[in-house]
Order: sequence, then structure tokens, then C-alpha cells
Amino acid sequence: MGHNINTLIGRLPINIDKVEKYGLAVAVESNYAIVFLDDDHLSHWSSILDLRYYADNEDLCFGNELVHFFAQEIGLKKYVIAYLSSRFYGVLYNNTIQIVEGGINLVLKELGVNSNGLQNEFDQLNLDAYRHSEVYYWRNEFKWEIPANVIVGHIEK
Repeated sequence: MGHNINTLIGRLPINIDKVEKYGLAVAVESNYAIVFLDDDHLSHWSSILDLRYYADNEDLCFGNELVHFFAQEIGLKKYVIAYLSSRFYGVLYNNTIQIVEGGINLVLKELGVNSNGLQNEFDQLNLDAYRHSEVYYWRNEFKWEIPANVIVGHIEK
């Protein structure tokens, strides 16, 4: 089974009250927050906040104003927006200013993820365990077991 996840990744701590306010789905791995980005969830907030979320970068799905807004709201100053599918690609930002882009391990290393010499940065954050972003928003429809380190996202109706 391949990957199809879009993420926003940054170092802990994050503002859990804001995570809950916006219904974000977040996994915690190795002192980093992995925020799962889902099209339906982003579309919902885009219409409420009038912020765009599709990336201008053809190598990313998401990453425009709304994703940067979420990063700031939950307290991430330096963060990676990544698309993990046929390409394992990411862009590192510092306060919405692009720093570096490229392969996922390169940008995670620049973010500060330390592979500890045993694994690469992708493995250090256990990203192989996360295959589909939408699962962490629509768990009842998928009926998959959600790990204890994941805050399940939702959309307020």
C-alpha cells in the first residue's frame, strides 16, 4: 500500500486549544507534530476564513494561505509542508518564508529532525505508518484503528 498524505510538520509544543478549535488531525512523533491535511477539511475552513489552500508549487497539493495560517495558529514558526505520494517532497518555511525545498529527508533534516544514525529522517518521524490523510478525519467511515498518539480531526457542522 502506497502513501497519499499531505502534512504540515513542526517541532512541539503546539497549541492544543487551536488544534481542537480547527479540528486538525495531529500525530506526535519524536517531539514533532505531524498535522494531516485533508481536502474536505481544508475546503471547509477555506470557505469560513476566505483563505486559499491549494499550493502554488506544482510538487505540493496544499500549502497556500490557509496552511500557513494553521501553522501560525498552532504555534509553528519553522515547519515543513510535505506531499508524500509518488514523490516524497517537502518545503521548509520559517514564518511563511520559504527556506529550502526538495526531497523529504533533506527538508526534515533542515527542520532539525535528527535521524540518530539509525534511520533516515522520514523513518525517525515514523511517517511510513501514516498512509492516508483522510483516515484521521473520517475514521468512522474507514473503521481503522487510530493510534493513541493521534488527535483525530473533525469538521464542525
